[in-house]
Amino acid sequence: MQQSVPEKVKKALSAAGVQEGSRILAAVSGGADSVCLMLALTELGFLVHIVHVEHGIRGQESLEDCAFVRRLCEERQIPLRVVPVDAPAKAARDSVSLEEAARMLRWDALTQAAAQTGIPVIATAHHRMDQAETVLWNLVRGSSVQGLGGIRPVRREHGLTVLRPLIDCDREQIEAYLRENRVSWREDSTNADLSLTRNAIRRKVLPLLEELNPGAVRHIAAAASDLREVEDWLRAGTDRAWDTVILENGNGRESDLTADRSNLMKCPGPVRGRILRRMAAQCLGGEKDISRVHIQALESLAAGRSGQELCLPDQLRAVSEEGVLRLTRRKAEKTDLVVPLSADGRYFYPETGIWVEASYLTWPGGEVPKKKYTKYLAYDTMAPCPALRTRREGDYLIVNAASGRKKLKDYLIDEKVPRLLRDRLLLIAQGSHVLWVIGMRISEGAKVQALSKAVRVTVSGNIVL
Repeated sequence: MQQSVPEKVKKALSAAGVQEGSRILAAVSGGADSVCLMLALTELGFLVHIVHVEHGIRGQESLEDCAFVRRLCEERQIPLRVVPVDAPAKAARDSVSLEEAARMLRWDALTQAAAQTGIPVIATAHHRMDQAETVLWNLVRGSSVQGLGGIRPVRREHGLTVLRPLIDCDREQIEAYLRENRVSWREDSTNADLSLTRNAIRRKVLPLLEELNPGAVRHIAAAASDLREVEDWLRAGTDRAWDTVILENGNGRESDLTADRSNLMKCPGPVRGRILRRMAAQCLGGEKDISRVHIQALESLAAGRSGQELCLPDQLRAVSEEGVLRLTRRKAEKTDLVVPLSADGRYFYPETGIWVEASYLTWPGGEVPKKKYTKYLAYDTMAPCPALRTRREGDYLIVNAASGRKKLKDYLIDEKVPRLLRDRLLLIAQGSHVLWVIGMRISEGAKVQALSKAVRVTVSGNIVL
């Protein structure tokens, strides 16, 4: 036997942990769905506070809706808060549809009312047909699992619990309940406007699907419930993978956001796509400008060869580097710097913000002090003097006692130094021999021996690494 509307509402609130007699903030437009919600909540003994948003769209008809809701509340002695807004102005200002502007203003009105009244529970009148509409619209516009899960019966955010107690009710059951209780409702004339997406789905698409299968709406809603469980599982997996993939948790503006490409590509496809979407959203301040095409392009970039890049909205760039996928708004900067260290002294170089102090000596022997930015370096007395500079083609380090060489480029790749930073690294070099990658290692060929000629170099200031 089918449950009544109050029974379904009671079950939904109990499942959400809302105790009997609690205060609930309900959005009531005057339509059958919201009037049904108000009636069922009061019948069950909840302390209902009503919020009615007058959108400034339908002129006199909208004012009459407001008067109808006011009368209902006065008859039942229910507190009412009327919030007038200007949805057309917001739509024009924010470059969004009228439907979206109205939705955002309703949500603002509800959250403000919740804050002012101290009521942490908000109830809206979405029902099964709304669920089916939402799933179909998200499907045709390219949403993934999250969108296909439709409207969540319970959502918790910012200390609020948002409930849809009628989500398992059909429109027919809602209207029958109102007729049984001899309660009228208002009809919104814009519901007949087929230029509005949801109206077209409700009045043209869903009736055709119900003709093909009388249980179509119910089946779509059931599938949405299953997909919400899948979404929750994927979200938990994404949260776990995020910590293993993300190296720098920046926002692409003040600091870069970087991911370990190897760990990223090891993730299952759905999780990998979600990590990429979350990365882009974190740098762009939301998902509004992120499409499926962007995520596919990012995935191809992460899987491809190093040195490629992709332009994203808001001047964001994705750069594929050895071992790293980087989201950044910075331009690669090459500092063309050469400063010969031909004599003892301390110098400031304003173009880099670096102080360098050089002292030439004979190393007496013993243990070499270990400091990150002070090194004792042996050098070739027959070659040009050591210099402070940035990297050049052909640079190398000596990496073992047998004088084995390694290209500086290969060393930096092995150390996963981002491509954007490599041309800004400072070196102490003699010819092509890199004595010291400042902030990192020194060459085996620069290690001092007893009674050998050496230069003591101390670097301070705006050091890249």
